[in-house]
Amino acid sequence: MFGFDRSKWAFIALAVVAALCIALFSFLPIIHSQSNNPPVPSINTIGNAWDGQIAFDLEVNGIFMGVNAASNYLEVMKTDGTFLALRQSDSGYGAAYNNATNILMFEGEPQEDGAPTSPTYALHFWNLTSGKTQDFPNVIGEHDFQYDPINNTFLTLQQHIVQVGNAPVLCDEIVQLDPNGKVLWTWDTYGHIPLTEASLFGETSPINGTDVEDFTHANTLDWRYNNSIIYLNTRNTNTFYKINETTGNIIWACGEFGNFTLLGDNGQPLPSVNGLPPSLWYHCHEVKEVSPDVFLMFDNDYENNTNPNNCHSRIIEVTVNETSMTAYVSRSWEAPIAYWDTYGGAAVLLPNGDFLGDFGDPTHQFPQNSINGQDQDWSFSDTGAVFVEVNPAGQVVRTFTFPVGCYVYRVETVNNPPVLVFQNPTPAPSFYISPTPTPPPIITTPTPTYGPSSTPTPLNTPTITATPTPTNAPTLSASPSSTSTPLINSQPLITSAHVAVIIFIAALVAVIFYMRKRISNHKTGKNNDKPYPSKIEMLELNYWQSNIWI
Repeated sequence: MFGFDRSKWAFIALAVVAALCIALFSFLPIIHSQSNNPPVPSINTIGNAWDGQIAFDLEVNGIFMGVNAASNYLEVMKTDGTFLALRQSDSGYGAAYNNATNILMFEGEPQEDGAPTSPTYALHFWNLTSGKTQDFPNVIGEHDFQYDPINNTFLTLQQHIVQVGNAPVLCDEIVQLDPNGKVLWTWDTYGHIPLTEASLFGETSPINGTDVEDFTHANTLDWRYNNSIIYLNTRNTNTFYKINETTGNIIWACGEFGNFTLLGDNGQPLPSVNGLPPSLWYHCHEVKEVSPDVFLMFDNDYENNTNPNNCHSRIIEVTVNETSMTAYVSRSWEAPIAYWDTYGGAAVLLPNGDFLGDFGDPTHQFPQNSINGQDQDWSFSDTGAVFVEVNPAGQVVRTFTFPVGCYVYRVETVNNPPVLVFQNPTPAPSFYISPTPTPPPIITTPTPTYGPSSTPTPLNTPTITATPTPTNAPTLSASPSSTSTPLINSQPLITSAHVAVIIFIAALVAVIFYMRKRISNHKTGKNNDKPYPSKIEMLELNYWQSNIWI
């Protein structure tokens, strides 16, 4: 009655192994994601820092913006270093914004094409709660994008080549698209910004194996769709522009070129620099209006007119006065030499009033911050991207330091903010009338120049269409996207289902070993000095033998 042959014990062992395998397979997606985790930043909190969530792209050991990178990630992380959500792709990610509760808009998956310095991406909405995405594969852009939830349209940047004489010139367009990628409105830097404002440093981008003059290199949009106003920043002209979307006119321009008198720290107009127009910033990134007439930006100070052999990177707020037509830096923080940043970077105004700066270069050892500005010798240890939180008093209260080789283009907060709506400003006169395009003077550089007799002819004429009819805002689809990638969502790594499986297996193993011991004791007569089991024990053993083990 109590004898169990080896085959039955083998069956029991096989059942236990199978149960364990099922449990392990249930963990495989998590184990796989964990094995692909990105490098973790070293976080140093030294003051009263903001506690919240941030989102950022991360490229590991690549050339530039996802080109030939070993790994590319889009991450959502708490400021204490806890990872909440993660995406991974074979190509890079662009800008990302938290536009609604637990929704992150982002560029990527895939990276489409474009110049290596300005790759283009598809657009997606990512639900951080469900992990699902809604994809807009035909909404393609580079560097930046904005979304109008009222009309359900997107604003982004695209590049195109204009032939000026014998020289190809890379220009930027602002493009408004519907969710299917239909073009509703365009605005071209060519024809609105004079070619004479081209950088004297011979900025180029490789296009099909040829270095092409990179005229404007637009990198930031700030769309006040309720007022039909667009702010556009162009890196290579050191200027940002206020554009009337209805008329297509530039209302004003502020920076090295434009209508504003730039004031120094002493309140006096800045003097010219080496015969060149002065500027408050050079090759900046992410210009956003944070309050009426106040603009936050990341000033790379790269290729500046004062001394191009250095770049004192900093975070600044610029205040403009449209009545007196003056502009000045109203708040700033300059980074130490070990954080200087040449290409990329971001500045965010946190809910507590602090700055969060992204000094995102994968290495901070480059000629502009080496000894004497040229020797390949540095006075500091190298790092990858660094995030720095600075309070209004200019004190660093927290840093996030990534290993060398980690590049971050943008960082943004994920705090489900309300949409920033400004009242209609007092209309300003169109001081800056769109000029007739003229070729710039010949510049002695190794890059293409424009012949003095060139007659520029745009390939694409800017057009303005009627305001699109509002459509329903998109709703996140119930099924996962076909382009979605493995995620670590904002949920515990060990779920209640996993706990239940573990408890079940443990109970099963305990019962098996308990019954085996009971049977063994009865065989040897060691059952509390009773040679035979009681009637209740007999019924119990018969049940297990007939219903479970046979």
